[in-house]
Amino acid sequence: MRANRFLLLCSASVLLLSASACRDEPAPSPEPVCTEAPLPLQNPRSHTLGETFYLPRLKQDAQCPSTLEWRVVSAPEASRNTAYTRGAPEPRFTPDVPGDYVFRLGELRNSEVPLHVVARSPAERFRNHYLTPLSGVVRVGEELWTANGPSYTVSRLAKVDGTYWRTFAEVTVGEWPSALAWREPLPYVLVAHRGSDTVGFIDRARGVLVDSLWVGDEPSGLALSPDGRRLYVSLATQRQVAVVDLSLREVVARVEVGFDPRALALSPDGQRLFVASYRSGNRFKDTRGTYGPGDDKDIWIVDTATLTTASIVDSVSADLRALALSADGAELYVAATDGDPEPSQADATAKPFVHEVVVVGADAGRPGYGQVLRRADLTRQSGSGGPVVNPAGVLAVGDTLWVSSESSDLVVALDRNTLAEKARVPVGAGARQLVALDAAGTVAVHCFQSFELWVLRADGTVFQKVKLAEDPRPANVALGERVFTRPGAGFAANHSCSSCHVEAQNDGMVWRFGPSIWHNVRPLQLLDATTPLEWGAYVSSSGNFGYQGPASIVSRPATPEEALGLQSFLGSLLGAPRATGHTRLDGSYTEAALRGQALFEGKATCSGCHVPPLYTSRGYVAQGKSGEPADIPTLLGTYRHGIYFVGAKARSLEAAVDVAIDYVKVPLSAEERGDLLAFLRELTPKGGAPLGIWPDIDSAEGVYPDVRPSVAFADPVDDSQGKTAPEVAAEYVVLEDALGNRVSGAVEVQGGRLTFVPAAPLAQGARYRFRVLPGLPFLSGGALWGELGSEFTVAKPAVGSWPGAMRMTVQVPGRGGVTPVDFVLEAAAVSRPGTLTLTVVPQGSGSQQRQQVWARLDGDRWLMQPFAMPLFGSSVADASEVVGAVTQVDPATQGITRVEGKLRIRGPGIDMRDIAFSIVPK
Repeated sequence: MRANRFLLLCSASVLLLSASACRDEPAPSPEPVCTEAPLPLQNPRSHTLGETFYLPRLKQDAQCPSTLEWRVVSAPEASRNTAYTRGAPEPRFTPDVPGDYVFRLGELRNSEVPLHVVARSPAERFRNHYLTPLSGVVRVGEELWTANGPSYTVSRLAKVDGTYWRTFAEVTVGEWPSALAWREPLPYVLVAHRGSDTVGFIDRARGVLVDSLWVGDEPSGLALSPDGRRLYVSLATQRQVAVVDLSLREVVARVEVGFDPRALALSPDGQRLFVASYRSGNRFKDTRGTYGPGDDKDIWIVDTATLTTASIVDSVSADLRALALSADGAELYVAATDGDPEPSQADATAKPFVHEVVVVGADAGRPGYGQVLRRADLTRQSGSGGPVVNPAGVLAVGDTLWVSSESSDLVVALDRNTLAEKARVPVGAGARQLVALDAAGTVAVHCFQSFELWVLRADGTVFQKVKLAEDPRPANVALGERVFTRPGAGFAANHSCSSCHVEAQNDGMVWRFGPSIWHNVRPLQLLDATTPLEWGAYVSSSGNFGYQGPASIVSRPATPEEALGLQSFLGSLLGAPRATGHTRLDGSYTEAALRGQALFEGKATCSGCHVPPLYTSRGYVAQGKSGEPADIPTLLGTYRHGIYFVGAKARSLEAAVDVAIDYVKVPLSAEERGDLLAFLRELTPKGGAPLGIWPDIDSAEGVYPDVRPSVAFADPVDDSQGKTAPEVAAEYVVLEDALGNRVSGAVEVQGGRLTFVPAAPLAQGARYRFRVLPGLPFLSGGALWGELGSEFTVAKPAVGSWPGAMRMTVQVPGRGGVTPVDFVLEAAAVSRPGTLTLTVVPQGSGSQQRQQVWARLDGDRWLMQPFAMPLFGSSVADASEVVGAVTQVDPATQGITRVEGKLRIRGPGIDMRDIAFSIVPK
């Protein structure tokens, strides 16, 4: 028996150790571990087709030869793409088809990495970082290719029967494709992914994205050398141009330029690269000294042989959107917007916005090199057909200079020498990049908002309109973007919201917003999560601004549909993507940034005002860092802004940190300051960006017992680990009573919105806390990085019932005495749980407003959400702190017949408190 057992054991050993144990030979050494930890914010269980996956780095270890390469050992049958180990900080793979992949480092089985790739529709992928395509169309042989921006696709067009252009293919690419480049003999087309920080390589023959090379933050413009071997890439937030060796697929140099470089133009001989600042201050129009001489640098001329700046052109314009060269390289044409922020925008003699074409000498061998040769105000010059707002594309063809207007939806043809207007033609929404099509002078313009390509004959008539792709944006967001970018009326016919809020950021200038009010334009991001809005905190919500902005700022009152659209667009703005030019490639923090985070939340005391996870307390300080009152902005994505504080006291992140350190009076060493800077350069949402919570600070009192608290994020909850999204969310989304006891209920999930549904109505008069706990995982990778929550009080039984319609009269004081302003409050047939839903309809003002708001009856108290209030002609203010008391109830019907109370009215230069109102039956 023992002999048999010995034989069995020895046989097992033979199987396990290949007979070595029975012969007393040493066991083989275990495989060395040759990979570092994977990047933490990727989700290999549900990776999106079109995005690049970063594989673990090779360890620097003697047992791990540097010759080891990642390879694909298992892939879907149709896949042909390969992994790339060199050229970027991390090894990478860009999947070409959905399905399951396995990667291995050399022959080391212990290094295997599985990857599940999912094909998602453009609508599913869309996240509104608003990184729009400036250079979105290019000739590729006999084809035209377009970058479709928010669609995350590239379209291919060819001629049918040699005459009409048609879209015949759409290529899935990375986030926010912004620019395209190609020339013979390249077998691929290059695409800049502003949202993914990469340059993609699209195989022409296969029509597939085969690789994406990390180049730095927000690659915005591309220029190819004449031999097609070198690619220049402008990096919008890094003040750099990356130089890529295409044969190596590697960034071989970085050229330091200035603030916000985007548009590029390369001389025909490839010796001079022109780089334009998208947003630069103009010191000659600032009598208060806000800008210094160094803030007016507009165009850098880079010597491509030495990769140094040979010359800088200043005093060109404020916002330079597009560049183009004449065929001989002698002249550089600039599509730009300048402005004078000193006088009132309503001053008919002032020029707050000058939309222009500027001609700069571009040949070093000719007179006028690097100087402005001539310019034309496209709106005001003799012979102009009217406003041309936000010129965004320019192209020289023969004796014609074509200019597109992204806001006016126009293309204007100018005489190239005199700049006199020859023709203008209406085109699609968001007209930008122009491209020449043939020797007859035909041109095409890329209309990025309408997803169209318009083809124009040399005489300016329309030859064809081509649909490029389906619009992935929700319909309200698309409408709101149009409201945001279109020109205003009256005094504002020559500008739009986007003329100041350039790509929803700031424009680099400090504007006069009212008597003694001088403000840096406030960047727009995460607005629904960080109310109130504006430096003066006088806008309660994006819903109010949907009416306030169009009426008061651009004098073009919005319809209810337009106001809802603008609200949706503003509420969708996320600001920066997760990764920056300083984070690790998945957006996770570096070691220096983690040290800076500890300082931010500790010794430096920054988090006292900039409270995680929103990095704002949403408060208002009497004296901010600019020496005047200001609300506290979120610091998420602050590295992108470039101009900081109410009065633009700092024009770099480094300067802003110095101002902040001086403000809090905390001494930091040079090393600590560097770590704090690293944290701020990398401070972005590391999971799904927060999009608002309810109940919130303006709706937290008197909530009805049937309330369903909810929170929204930009990304859905991770359901790729064996649990459904509601099951995962239920672990992190909780409701507690005043004693901290959890309320029984369930969590419903719809996209990125999570709603807690209590099992029973909440106790009247009681206080509750709604909490979203840190660690909530998101499908895109990453998790909530800090607790998000709100507190609210449930209403006591109402003293009466609310009638179907009431009339509200607000007694507005003015120079001529008190003016009553009337509204009808219409009760909705079905209210949102937790509230009474009302539609506010102004009376007698000519307003089209029909704004839905929430209201509550708390015993005899009347509480109403802030609403937009028509005031002083066509202006609209913000009515907030709406609190009243029920003073009359019909004893027969128990219907409320009178409410009296007070509210607050705010706007630019306006702050009226304790304004009386009354509400009676209509």
